[in-house]
Amino acid sequence: MPEEQSPKAVYVCSGKGGVGKSTVAKATSRGLKARGLNVGHFDADLTGPSAPTLFGADTRLRILNQRIQPAISGGIPVVSTGFLADADHPYIWHGPLLRGALHQLFHDTDWGPLDLLVIDMPPGTGETQLAVLDEFHCIAAVIVTTPHELALVDVRRSLRMLQEADIPIAAIVENMAAATCPRCSHSWQPFPGTAGDQLQQLLPDSRLIKVPIDSGASAIDGQGNGDAALVQYLDDGGLFTDLCTLHTNTLQAT
Repeated sequence: MPEEQSPKAVYVCSGKGGVGKSTVAKATSRGLKARGLNVGHFDADLTGPSAPTLFGADTRLRILNQRIQPAISGGIPVVSTGFLADADHPYIWHGPLLRGALHQLFHDTDWGPLDLLVIDMPPGTGETQLAVLDEFHCIAAVIVTTPHELALVDVRRSLRMLQEADIPIAAIVENMAAATCPRCSHSWQPFPGTAGDQLQQLLPDSRLIKVPIDSGASAIDGQGNGDAALVQYLDDGGLFTDLCTLHTNTLQAT
């Protein structure tokens, strides 16, 4: 894709693995697609890809007319290093290799027309994260955490990185904020901590969306997507409305 035609990006970040960031990234792509936007999904965790599993796509990236053909899931073009080799294949890359692979996977892909590109950022604040910041024009980021204080420590590092790059934070998603009994609807907090609330104190203009572990929610929609409940929680929290508004405002400003 020529650089002047690059779509605006939405980063989904956490700073820490295991908080549900990639699942939230996929749900964000699906929610924006349902709003009528042309959305692409880029798995920037080059050495620990999860998009093939999350999107249920068992395929390989193909080359047609010297362009990479993305996997398509639910009408969403998806690119990930996970489509290059078997699931247990290690990617032992660093430095220039990471930057070169990131650039090629994005710019050499036949994405089709895109309004927004959702980028699933790898945890941490290292070489790959800096390469992503250099490569894409981001209109907003979504921060994902759990309530636990340990998650907060790492998430704040990512937040600082985004703030230094002048990237606005559209929402804080506190995953696994509560658990709900499917029989009596009683809720409790399975993990100690108030990470989401503390982050919102730092970011009073950002939405705080608390996502519970709700075994009574409808998990699978009519198309067989296993994140229907999460998409609904994010939608009810206003995330997709805010991102669509930011996209419209960005278009009007150009």
